[in-house]
Amino acid sequence: MFLLSGIETEREKHTPVKQDTAWEAVVKAMATGWNRDHESRGITKGGKISQETFIDTYDPSVLRREQYMLYEIKWSNNKRPRQSCCHSTQTEHAEIYFLEDVFQKQRSDPSAHCFITWFVSWSPCGDCCKQIRDFLKEQPNVKLFIYVARIYWHKREINRQGLRNLMNIGVSIRVMYLPVYRYCWRTFVDKEDKYEDYWPRHFAPWIMLYSLELQSILQNIPSCLKISSFKNQSPVFSLCVDEKQKRALALANPY
Repeated sequence: MFLLSGIETEREKHTPVKQDTAWEAVVKAMATGWNRDHESRGITKGGKISQETFIDTYDPSVLRREQYMLYEIKWSNNKRPRQSCCHSTQTEHAEIYFLEDVFQKQRSDPSAHCFITWFVSWSPCGDCCKQIRDFLKEQPNVKLFIYVARIYWHKREINRQGLRNLMNIGVSIRVMYLPVYRYCWRTFVDKEDKYEDYWPRHFAPWIMLYSLELQSILQNIPSCLKISSFKNQSPVFSLCVDEKQKRALALANPY
């Protein structure tokens, strides 16, 4: 078994009690009480995410409640990509807000091919995966790439099956690795704050853990990641694999 304690920060607002309670708090916060006032949520009028918000919400070692999305849209009839940010709203997760609002405003020529890349702080839930799949079936010219900082409620079968369904129709799903964090920092983050550079080297162990768990999901083998939370402490990540899982994960060669 591999144990890894999360990193405590001054910005940690919630007090986890146990794993189920911590995840319930995440879900409740993502589903209610949010609005589209992006600037008050760390997104500037120019469509950039603040440095503090990016560091705070994309750190995989903690269970942040907020869900953010950095997105890039490339059209075959336009050389300049569209790059911006959004977050969940009071009634919908960021993925659905993107599909129903952002994409529809950008769509012009139905015959143009479109390449969309999402960098999300939480992977899509099962319900969002279904709506994403339906959207892609209606938009055959769209290719979607998804990078995730964390896997949302990773033991729930509806979420695991949802990610597999997306993979089965050609969606690329990967855990954000260090060069991707670097790219997001350079591309989407507001540079007017106090930090001149950012390189999240300490994320590497959590990137490895989430990568292994994502591979277990996509290969439809039992979960190998356990996240435990205790009062006034950061989450503890445990990696538990048997010989069958080891062989399957080794063949997948995850990051």
